[in-house]
Amino acid sequence: MEKSKRKTLSKAKKDAWTVFALFIRTRDALATTGTLTEALCITCERRYPIKQLQAGHFIPGRHNGILFDKRNCFAQCYGCNVMKSGNSIRYFRKMQKIHGEDVIKELEELDEIPVQFKVNEMLETKEYFKQQLKELTT
Repeated sequence: MEKSKRKTLSKAKKDAWTVFALFIRTRDALATTGTLTEALCITCERRYPIKQLQAGHFIPGRHNGILFDKRNCFAQCYGCNVMKSGNSIRYFRKMQKIHGEDVIKELEELDEIPVQFKVNEMLETKEYFKQQLKELTT
């Protein structure tokens, strides 16, 4: 594991996000197309190469309490995630179907809890999702 002294919190968080986002896109590629190279956007259901997709949050804002919550993120195209600000109505309907009202309520509650990350937590998060990604692809 990398030494926490060498990384700033910002860099460690960015690195953890990079691995997390790849995990989300890979997970959804396998779930929606059965491949490691393409996935369906959660909201418009169009097929894209995973490199063109983003890890779009159901509850926007990238708040720390739910930033790395796998239930709150799905592969989403740029058009839906950025241009349509998450395409929230369609995202909400998908979340109801996938997770149900209880998980949506839990995510809303977690979003309200202030969380301060530490560098070592971000390093651990990165390693956790690296392992999760490895398990998906082997």
